[in-house]
Amino acid sequence: MTVAYSNPSPQKLLSNRQIKAVIALAEGMTQADAAKFAGTSPQTVTAWMQDPAFHARLENEIYSRSLDDAAFHKHLRRKAMRVFTDSLNSPNQSQRLRAAKEVLARIPPNPEEEEAALNRYIIESVMATEHHGF
Repeated sequence: MTVAYSNPSPQKLLSNRQIKAVIALAEGMTQADAAKFAGTSPQTVTAWMQDPAFHARLENEIYSRSLDDAAFHKHLRRKAMRVFTDSLNSPNQSQRLRAAKEVLARIPPNPEEEEAALNRYIIESVMATEHHGF
């Protein structure tokens, strides 16, 4: 049995100015500010937004940053939870009770809830970029 593999089209390389614009837009800058940062005009950035390679790179950058933010937030949540769980061993009964309430309030009832929230955040970030004319 032979399998026909399609040749993937080569990825279009973006110019340095386009990459600077992608970074600026992913950071949340307006198109005008991103154009200034990239050393070009807002009209040029608007035209680039119609380019599938540019738009794909922007979406990828937003997605990547969302994952980085999510990982950092997860780290902070875990660190905070350690403080509460350490307090569960406190000799002070009221402190143990308060810590137990805080821990239980922060544990998602459904293990997939956190992943679903991350996916919603990523989708909303990409959609917001498209709705704001990016």
